[in-house]
Amino acid sequence: MTVRTRGFIAVVAAFAVAALAVAAVHDHVRRPYLFGLLAIAAIATELLEVRSGAGTLDGSESHAFSFSSGIHLAAVMIVGPWQAALVAAGGVLVVDYLRGSELPRVVFNASSFTVATLAAGALYVAAGASPGTLSLPADFGAIAAMALAYVGVNRLLVSMIVSLTSKIPLRQLLGEASRADFASTAGEISLGVTLAFFVLSNPWKAVVLGPLVLAVYQAHARLAAVKEETALALETFANVVDERDPHTYRHSTRVAEHVERLGEALGLPRADIARLRWAGRLHDLGKIAVDAAVLRKPGRLDEGEWETLRRHPRLSARLLVRFRFAAAAVRAVEYHHERYDGSGYYGIARRDVPLGAYFLAVVDSYDAMVRDRPYRRGLPVEQALAEIERGAGTQFHPVPAKAFAALMRGQDPLAALDQSERAALRTLWLGNRRSLASPLAVVRDRPEILAIAGVAGILGAVTLGRAAFASIGAAAILAWLLLARRRDALVRRLAETLADALEREPASVRFSAFAAAVARAAPVRWVGLVRWHEELLSGSLVEELSFGYGAPTSASLASWLLGDTEGAVRGTAVEFGDTGTFVAVPVHRDGRTAGYVVATFAAVPARHVERALTEVAPQIETLLREPELRLAAVGTAG
Repeated sequence: MTVRTRGFIAVVAAFAVAALAVAAVHDHVRRPYLFGLLAIAAIATELLEVRSGAGTLDGSESHAFSFSSGIHLAAVMIVGPWQAALVAAGGVLVVDYLRGSELPRVVFNASSFTVATLAAGALYVAAGASPGTLSLPADFGAIAAMALAYVGVNRLLVSMIVSLTSKIPLRQLLGEASRADFASTAGEISLGVTLAFFVLSNPWKAVVLGPLVLAVYQAHARLAAVKEETALALETFANVVDERDPHTYRHSTRVAEHVERLGEALGLPRADIARLRWAGRLHDLGKIAVDAAVLRKPGRLDEGEWETLRRHPRLSARLLVRFRFAAAAVRAVEYHHERYDGSGYYGIARRDVPLGAYFLAVVDSYDAMVRDRPYRRGLPVEQALAEIERGAGTQFHPVPAKAFAALMRGQDPLAALDQSERAALRTLWLGNRRSLASPLAVVRDRPEILAIAGVAGILGAVTLGRAAFASIGAAAILAWLLLARRRDALVRRLAETLADALEREPASVRFSAFAAAVARAAPVRWVGLVRWHEELLSGSLVEELSFGYGAPTSASLASWLLGDTEGAVRGTAVEFGDTGTFVAVPVHRDGRTAGYVVATFAAVPARHVERALTEVAPQIETLLREPELRLAAVGTAG
């Protein structure tokens, strides 16, 4: 611990001790028995803490979830800021001591909660609220101010101490803190308000919150356990893959360690570093389907063997896409053998490859070069770094190539990059983003939202005695009925039109008539019918019809279809090298995915189009059986 870190802890602790000394002698002690109960609750909630591991697959950082913040805020509203500060400090001091935490950590945690609670209480009183009474909705403004002060001060102090100990810029840490789990924070605040409301009206009412708190605690604990167990299972799977070939033993572990070091040296957000680490750890899972004899072959691979080997990044992605927690790493894993010049295993254009994949490509290639393989001896480190530098701009993305070479030579990776290259680091996971539909489109596609709003409006009118709210709620319910009726009618008419095209037209023009019917319902650019090959993780384009635009790139199309489970796949067409939106509706046969109807649109299509396509999917399946239709290879996974 540096002198500056110790000094910062001493300053925060001195302020907290002074505040606690004032609180201890303060002459406005409110309801001593309630103070005692709140102190016990603070200790109990500190003990009921769920701590997520730093290595979770979704890249989330190590953080604790507990209800202690809710208790601190409730104490502000019940016994006032000074006594609440004592409650907050006491809970942390007792529990951290019992856990055997280091003294500086105990002191800082207790001090930061003390200062945050006192600041929140001061703002609560300044906003016009009076501790010991709670008047709703009049006090909602004061409660909001109190919550913002508590969260803001606590996160500021924690970010400052982390910045001092880890050398991560404070601005970056504050940005990460602002994107922290809003739902958990709001839940803790809500618990505090509910507890205060119950206690101030009748303390016995607070008893009913006990089972609810335990249930939420158990839910969080189980979720954390599932994440940890999933991560351990996949890590074990990765070890099995590495151990199949003695020349690649611990390969994924080394790749993960290198990309983690590189991310830390570049000052990347901690969540991005965790994603990079997991992408490196799991990038070769798909090799489980590659014959060990191929992996160990000392001579040159023939075309069939190369096709099997080139399949493994896509299979790795297919395995990971089933795990929601690993979703952030999927695209980087799938594209880690793509080259910066657009060639590579699948020939993906550089604009469609997330920068995280290029990080993996550099580190994966480096580890392969310096290790012995059946067909050659490993290269010296400096020679391997020189190869990476020569490939910058062709095989490798210049940013990770230059930064990694500098890191391995003991130099500052950031100093090796120019201004534009440093800015590129902010787009590390750009390839994983999806566009969001507008609120109007959400209501249009899901009119049941209006029904919920209408019911809430009517209930609010009954509660507050405001007839205007009832009329607004009734109008929302009426709008829901009309929109739902219209949507069902649109689905029915379009499904009938599409079915007619599939049943009544001659086989030679059947698909064209079907695609034209889709185009009349929405601004479609291209419609294709893909026969899916589950074993090869690729497809064959059975038929297509363009409306003035080119077909999606076959590799990108196959990549998107990897994410299918049972329902339609919807997303942006950026992955196709285009703009707009695409919809892929699966066609099933005997419980398996036989193919897809894929359409790209100029804009987000109405939900009824997707529903109609889904309804006629069983009839579309007959087109996949007609041998006279033209076949064109697309998206080989080799």
